[in-house]
Amino acid sequence: VYRAAQRDTGDVKAIKVLRRRFSENKGQRDQFLREGKMGIALQHPNIVPIHKVASEGNYHYLIMNFVEGRNLREFLKVRKKLSPVEALRLTADLLDGLSYAFELGVTHRDLKLSNALVSSRGLAQLVDFGLAVAVGNISDDTLDKIPNPRTIDYAGLERATGVRKDDVRSDIYFLG
Repeated sequence: VYRAAQRDTGDVKAIKVLRRRFSENKGQRDQFLREGKMGIALQHPNIVPIHKVASEGNYHYLIMNFVEGRNLREFLKVRKKLSPVEALRLTADLLDGLSYAFELGVTHRDLKLSNALVSSRGLAQLVDFGLAVAVGNISDDTLDKIPNPRTIDYAGLERATGVRKDDVRSDIYFLG
């Protein structure tokens, strides 16, 4: 992920580029582009918005908002612990974004500390819907045809608890 400024406006954006070694792999490339399409469809204050999905030759990239801050893993490493009020506020932000995605029929399937960003102003946002699955309003032929694996943690939880694959409760559990 690179920080970039648009030449004519000076707007700062993040450019997420698929690594060259993955761009040759159709499955990796399709999953990356699928993440971008999913991100464009998810427009909510607590989800980092993706503005453009592009491919130029073997270069595939997403243009999204740049979040001045850090991921939740780094945030907690620096802070060591959070006050109950701050923890609840960050959790509420992430739940708002997740709830919005659920309303559209999207489950994240890869929630972890590094996929939650905390801006320098204290806003928490979800990122990286690369393993998400759309079972509602935003699914289209392209999204439905691309395989969407889930992390091994999700698979293990679903097997151990007997919940169906892509159940929203798995996302809620991992957010907790």
